[in-house]
Amino acid sequence: MKKTLRLIALILTLTMTFSTFAAAETIQENQEAEEIAVEPAVPFSFYTSFTGTVKSIEEGNQGTIKVYLEDKDNSPAYFVLTEQTYYVDDVKIEEGKEITGYYESGKPMILIYPPQYSIDIVAAKPADGFMKADKFDANLLSSDKQLKLNISTDTEIIWENNTQINWFKAPTAEELQTVLTNRKMIVFYDFTTKSLPAQTTPYKIIVLSQQEVDPLSIFVEDAAIEAPSAFIDEDGTVMVPLRAISEALKHEVTWNNKERCIMVGSDVQVRIGEKSITVAGKDTVLLESAPLIKDDRSYVPLSFFKEALGVKIVSFFENNIIINTGRYMAD
Repeated sequence: MKKTLRLIALILTLTMTFSTFAAAETIQENQEAEEIAVEPAVPFSFYTSFTGTVKSIEEGNQGTIKVYLEDKDNSPAYFVLTEQTYYVDDVKIEEGKEITGYYESGKPMILIYPPQYSIDIVAAKPADGFMKADKFDANLLSSDKQLKLNISTDTEIIWENNTQINWFKAPTAEELQTVLTNRKMIVFYDFTTKSLPAQTTPYKIIVLSQQEVDPLSIFVEDAAIEAPSAFIDEDGTVMVPLRAISEALKHEVTWNNKERCIMVGSDVQVRIGEKSITVAGKDTVLLESAPLIKDDRSYVPLSFFKEALGVKIVSFFENNIIINTGRYMAD
């Protein structure tokens, strides 16, 4: 009888021990699964690059150029250059020249060997310092979170067509954010800090793209209005529909055929293509960009409503255009 009881006790002990181990293993597996589930995605650059020496060049269809290269390890690749490819400093593609091509990291590619890359940017090694192509956020931090830009008054900023970005004065942080946020850019710099992310003051920036923003919502007196889409022009100016906002502000908008201008109320004259506008009782007002016609609609700089109509609050923040009147200067 005692032997039987001892055997039963041993079986129960082994069963409980096994259950404890199994429960502990299950808890550990669940914890590992939770850790895997919450692990953040690794940031990556908007562009991936390949650097190699040109071995041969051939012309393709529809103006394309196919370039065969080999990198320093003799690994081969093809670059496909199109009319949309941006040539940094008008780099010439010739046999024996070392060049770097940049292509979108997330763009689907044909799985062939040697790999064939559709190149957005092609460049030679810069004569001085370093070069980085990426998309930068509102804090001027690159997509791969590796480089943060600190803009100085000595930083040259140009559009991809080599047009200088002209500032009437040293740009504020808000103005820089408006112009550079979510842009694909090529950055040239000399030194970086040893921090993470590294920080640098670039000596030159080439802005490659129109700003990629969500549709701009317009609020007048804290109420959203229905209006044609606002946009940001190549000078970084926020352009907004004249009639929709003026009428929301209770100003009549008419065409003065005699003066060949748009009248906002009875005191403000706006001429398409001219930065100077006439405001009754004031000297000529100079706008940051000239009014224009787009999709049969008249557009003016957002600042028009402060400069010409005396609106107190005129701002562009997080893709929202906010206009609140307070008192008009004309009152």
